[in-house]
Amino acid sequence: MEEQSLNIPETFVYDTLSPLALSAANFPSPDNGESYSVFRNEISVDTPQRASPTSATVDFFSLDVTSEAHGGVSLPEPVAAAPEPKTPTPAPEPKLESVWFGGNCKFKSPMLQLHKEIVDFCEFLSPTVEEKAARDMAIESVFGVIKHIWPHCRVEVFGSFRTGLYLPTSDIDVVILKSGLPNPQIGLNAISKALSQRNMAKKIQVIGKARVPIIKFVEKKSGLAFDISFDIDNGPKAAEYIQEAVLKWPPLRPLCLILKVFLQQRELNEVYSGGIGSYALLAMLMAMLKNLRLSQASAEHNLGVLLVHFFDFYGRKLNTSDVGVSCNGTGTFFVKSSKGFLNKSRPSLISIEDPQAPENDIGKNSFNYFQVCLLLCNPVYCASCFSI
Repeated sequence: MEEQSLNIPETFVYDTLSPLALSAANFPSPDNGESYSVFRNEISVDTPQRASPTSATVDFFSLDVTSEAHGGVSLPEPVAAAPEPKTPTPAPEPKLESVWFGGNCKFKSPMLQLHKEIVDFCEFLSPTVEEKAARDMAIESVFGVIKHIWPHCRVEVFGSFRTGLYLPTSDIDVVILKSGLPNPQIGLNAISKALSQRNMAKKIQVIGKARVPIIKFVEKKSGLAFDISFDIDNGPKAAEYIQEAVLKWPPLRPLCLILKVFLQQRELNEVYSGGIGSYALLAMLMAMLKNLRLSQASAEHNLGVLLVHFFDFYGRKLNTSDVGVSCNGTGTFFVKSSKGFLNKSRPSLISIEDPQAPENDIGKNSFNYFQVCLLLCNPVYCASCFSI
């Protein structure tokens, strides 16, 4: 991480990528025809039935925004049974895309168009003033309960909320330090009892036998989910590292948000289910950006180009059987066996060096990476599943 901060010029000229010599016929239909929808506070595989049963399925993430820039889906004129009375024509129904996409202009370059859509979508995902205030109030309320039990402890928020990389659906990670407890299980039970007595939480779940014991619950007033752990200080340290990286690499935040939604739609965003967690995803992005800086004369700032390059780099080019990735030091790649990261029973697992602890492989538990790789290596598949 010795590179200096990027000096971004005021104007840029972007080159479009050459067309990929691929045919949609070479690949199976994605997700058995499932459609994905992204609302302000919900990411789901269920497409809402907003139109009539006979109308065409709405394309929420269309690149062709010419006809949608000023309206919604044009519905056909109804056929009147008799000259009088006439059935009024139903008003065009606005598309979900119009909520987040500023389609008042269209670029001839597909990469510039994709860049604009990514920027608009990340703006759509960014918290409003009211949402930020609701999260702050919920955190203050939970902190009050903890401080009432252990007045001299230190309570910190970490994870995506601390780094600013959270989605509207993301939970809030909290760690209690210097509580003086001999066993985290005692503290978790104490928090559970205090929350129940104050009637301020629902869906309380104490997970005491996990590698990192935690309590999970939903704060009633805000509806926000919390995860609380004890005496694990690597979370706040990682958050500080990520905050510095986001300032150093401007494309990091929008690319991370767009890929988190991409993985969450397919339930491949959680490590416990074999997916790619946020920390590993950030390390992959930083390694890619670092490799581009080393191989190009000037930095690339077009988010569309960078997103397609991420798909190509991790879906097609990286030999995960023998090579791992790192965002530390001057190199980007390393031989997996040289660090002891080679898993002979699962040689194709991606190996990602932990930026905070180089001896730790943060990709070792992503046993479903082959599914992620399948998504990334097939641009036709990606376009049809998530054509932002």
